[in-house]
Amino acid sequence: MSSNILFISRNDIIRRTPIGGNIDPEKLVPFIKTAQDKYVWIILGSAFYFYLQDEIAANTLAEPYINLMELYIKDTLVHYSMVEALPFLPYTIANAGIFKNTPEGTVTADKADVDFLLQKELQSAQFYAERLVTHLIANSSIYPQYNATTGKSDNVFPDMGQQYTQGWVI
Repeated sequence: MSSNILFISRNDIIRRTPIGGNIDPEKLVPFIKTAQDKYVWIILGSAFYFYLQDEIAANTLAEPYINLMELYIKDTLVHYSMVEALPFLPYTIANAGIFKNTPEGTVTADKADVDFLLQKELQSAQFYAERLVTHLIANSSIYPQYNATTGKSDNVFPDMGQQYTQGWVI
């Protein structure tokens, strides 16, 4: 079990979101890791999360787990990764300080624009997370690791609750 096995790559984010292909891959990896730990681990629970990481590391991931990864987990993780990355993408943090990158001939988005994009990405992430949870609950007999425990004191149990946090619309 390695906590550094990621379920998606930079290319998954580029293919599944409007982000441009010229983003430095190293700039996205920390946000993928953060989103995977903050959101996907909670949805899957420790036993299932570590099982998937081990299978990916050993290159032995098989059906129905490949299908689960491609149709449910990747979309969830891609959009949560964008939620984590969007506020930081225009900035470079270096020894000399924090710099905002503004290519020549461009206008930077204001806070309202970034907040709008964040909200849209969060809505997409929550939608895919809800689909993932619904699929796992409906098919828990196919994924025995979903309801399992690691037997350790730091075990995270899967969050089977509602993934939307947008409030009521009447």
